[in-house]
Amino acid sequence: MRRLVVVATLLLVASTIVVGGVQQTPDADNTVTRIAVQADGDAEWTVTVRTRLETDEERRAYEEFQSRFRENTSEYVSPFRTRIEGVVASGANATGREMRAQNVTAATDIRQLPRRWGVVTYSFTWTQFAATDGESLAAGDVFAGGFFIGENDTLVVTTPPEYTLASVEPTPDSRDDGTVRWRGQRDFADSRPALRFDPVPGGTTAPADTGDGLPLTALAGLFAFAVAALGVGAYLYYGRDETAGGEPSGAEQQNSEPALNGGPDQASGAAAAASDPTLTDGERVEQLLADNDGRLKQGDIAEAFGWSASKTSRVVSQLSDEDRVEKLRIGRENVVSLPEE
Repeated sequence: MRRLVVVATLLLVASTIVVGGVQQTPDADNTVTRIAVQADGDAEWTVTVRTRLETDEERRAYEEFQSRFRENTSEYVSPFRTRIEGVVASGANATGREMRAQNVTAATDIRQLPRRWGVVTYSFTWTQFAATDGESLAAGDVFAGGFFIGENDTLVVTTPPEYTLASVEPTPDSRDDGTVRWRGQRDFADSRPALRFDPVPGGTTAPADTGDGLPLTALAGLFAFAVAALGVGAYLYYGRDETAGGEPSGAEQQNSEPALNGGPDQASGAAAAASDPTLTDGERVEQLLADNDGRLKQGDIAEAFGWSASKTSRVVSQLSDEDRVEKLRIGRENVVSLPEE
């Protein structure tokens, strides 16, 4: 079989925008590709490409790139869209399903919590990425010939609402509340990764049994495609995500229950973060942690903002994937903290 997705991915990774003989995109340190599988088989992709900015000179250079990016975003988005559309077309040819790449967008930012990063985020929708099999969803048929992810790259897939993960091959590197991750460098076999999602009886999302005591929900065969996005992200912004890293087990932390703040200070911090319309959900969590000595239980975060457990898990997992927080599993709950400098 032709390595449809792999070839497309390698082309994306090897590409960079060049205008007038000058490279237009900064070299990056890592990339996280997050794929949110939907109940209708579509997948929402977010590719976060990061460059470490250790000096003021590096920050100034990145700000110059941001100015060019914002003045002519289409110059950067168009090549990304073209390559993504090619990858999606290859997937459609391999599966016989009608697929499209929609709502392609890009934005850039500088974050310092506590380390300083230049960030480019690309988002798009891949329609009909997962196939329907009765009431179940199956992903992996677009990976004819397998695929490859580079060193330090991370693929993240989140479960469709009201589904649970019935099977996944090969075994992910880590899994927690509705999220599965693979980390590179890795060369997957033909039609891998492969995932199957079954609806939860009664329409309420329930964690699947992972066999190791950790909850796992339906995450997508979208992973493989995530590779394409990874490449794409790298292409538009050459990146790799160093957010990899497993989470300590409860056994390792049996006797290390941290002292966490709560009460009025926590509530007032959450109110201040929630009332600022300029903050994203992730930034609200970071601000709340900063106001509480940098550490809180995940359940306390949910209570402070009035969020559901599933929303809190999604926000915290994305922050963890982006290396913006650290999660420590103690017994049946997570402790979330800002990373040490």
